[in-house]
Amino acid sequence: MRWFSALQDAIASLAEFPARCPLAPENAVIHFEVRHLLYGRRPHVYRILFTIKDQTVYVLHIRHGRRQPLKH
Repeated sequence: MRWFSALQDAIASLAEFPARCPLAPENAVIHFEVRHLLYGRRPHVYRILFTIKDQTVYVLHIRHGRRQPLKH
C-alpha cells in the first residue's frame, strides 16, 4: 500500500512542473510529445508515460522500466 501511495504522489508531482521530465524514447515514433517520469529503485523502476496539453497532464501508461519502449 505504501508503494502505491508513493506512486500516486509521484504522479501528483507532475502538476507542478511536468516539463522537468525528459522526452520518452516513444516520442520519436508517436505524433505528439511524450515524456516520462521514472519511479522506484532498481531493479523495480517504472516509467510513467505522459503528455501535456495546455495546462493538463495526461498519464498514458505506466510500464516497468525493463520493458521495451512502446512502438507505434
